[in-house]
Amino acid sequence: MRTNFSVEGSGPDRAEQSVGRVVAVLGGGGFVGRELVSRLVALGHVVRVGSRNPEGDQALARFPGDGRVEFIKASVNDAHSLERLFSGADAGINLVSIMSPDVKVMHRVNVEGARLAALLARREGVGQYLHMSAIGASVTSAGNYGRSKGLAEQAVREVFPEAALLRPSVIFGPADSFFNMFALIAKLSPVLPVFAAGTYFQPVYVGDVAQAVMALVTPGHEGVTVEAGGPDVLTMKALMAFVLEASGRRRLLLPVPDWGAKLGAEILEPLPGHLLTRDQVVMMGLDNVVQPGAGTLQSLGIVPTAMRSVVPDYLAGSICESWRRFQK
Repeated sequence: MRTNFSVEGSGPDRAEQSVGRVVAVLGGGGFVGRELVSRLVALGHVVRVGSRNPEGDQALARFPGDGRVEFIKASVNDAHSLERLFSGADAGINLVSIMSPDVKVMHRVNVEGARLAALLARREGVGQYLHMSAIGASVTSAGNYGRSKGLAEQAVREVFPEAALLRPSVIFGPADSFFNMFALIAKLSPVLPVFAAGTYFQPVYVGDVAQAVMALVTPGHEGVTVEAGGPDVLTMKALMAFVLEASGRRRLLLPVPDWGAKLGAEILEPLPGHLLTRDQVVMMGLDNVVQPGAGTLQSLGIVPTAMRSVVPDYLAGSICESWRRFQK
């Protein structure tokens, strides 16, 4: 089994970095996955991308670098496909999770799928394994999503005790579904609604998350848990004001009371796309920041990227550009 695997910015020289490992990435076609795969390929690794729609992920094969991408049709709930994905891999990463109003579906993917993926990775001899969790993951969370992520962490550690866990806050980047969504609303509406105005968030850059994943699947990080947050800790109201500033719009910020958010969720949850669900309203009411004493990006040697250095560059575009990014 190959053992050389250097994180971007580390290692003695390029020659060592170019000797890659086989890294299996479940959910590699998603927002974080695309960023991660591009960096792994650039460093010369063989990246085996597992997804339900490999035909739609072919653009990943065009990332520049000395590595290459292999595609496998896989599901977190299909043992056979997971065996193929992890067979012969040096490192395994599971980025798959969903937020769904259907609690049974969410449990099947987030908990049962997380357990099966970790179990198969362990059986196939994967050396280092990472499960992507989330800040607020807890079996006692008030939200169904938070509980599913907490149960997933338990399930993963039961079958793969050495697995690393990464808990990011809200993730931002050019193709994010957070800032782009609110910027799109601001470009289409004279008002920008503010849900959970007093809740604190600590948005983290997708590139920093990808770098943290790469660090945590190197030897010496087995069993580590890291909470990933950026340098800015802001209330939701302050974040919405930032969205307006970054997108160059002047709009009325309209705080939505709890009862209004719950009523909106009752109306919107049954509609296609689930733009707002009752569980999202619950989760938005919980602070989403790195907890005191937790492992952090800084503990991995990563300096968190400020929102102001990235977000204005991609929010300043047209309505069409915002819609295209939001749809990615």
